[in-house]
Amino acid sequence: MEGVPRGAISELLGDASSGRTTFVQAFLAASTALGEVCAVVDSANAFDPVSAARAGVDLSRLLWVQCNGRVEHAMKVADLILHSGGFGLVVLDLCDVPAEALQRIPVSYWHRFRLAIKNTNTALVVAGQQANARSCAALQLELSSRRPEWARPGRFQRLSGLDLYVHSRKPVHCETARLRAWAVSE
Repeated sequence: MEGVPRGAISELLGDASSGRTTFVQAFLAASTALGEVCAVVDSANAFDPVSAARAGVDLSRLLWVQCNGRVEHAMKVADLILHSGGFGLVVLDLCDVPAEALQRIPVSYWHRFRLAIKNTNTALVVAGQQANARSCAALQLELSSRRPEWARPGRFQRLSGLDLYVHSRKPVHCETARLRAWAVSE
């Protein structure tokens, strides 16, 4: 899987409709296509398996844990999964968690996560609106949407495309990581 470093934490940052879900699904599809077992720790129960399957994710290779909006459960589950080993990609979705709850996450979690996957083949992707892992992240990608393209003007419009912009906020410091600039248009 290209794009995120193995044995490290990567953060995927952006507001709603910035393309975070598209990137997460692309990473999951690439990992499951390689035959890897992946995990999604879904803090707000926002993961949609139907759209993930349409994006190419092999759901038979996916562990999906719903945390019902409880960020403390999401962090504990992610800790257990990362320490168990055997996963190619672990996604920790913190997108819909309120900022106040994110600020209460002890920094020790991020250090534990980093040490748990160091020198392994596991990639941890943390999706959210703001940086959470901070200095523990090897890579931070910030996503933003540019201009939507509408199929027909008028009363009933249909979205026909969306240009996304990806900016690396933090350079990669891993030899195994390769970062490409993406220009996504659907």
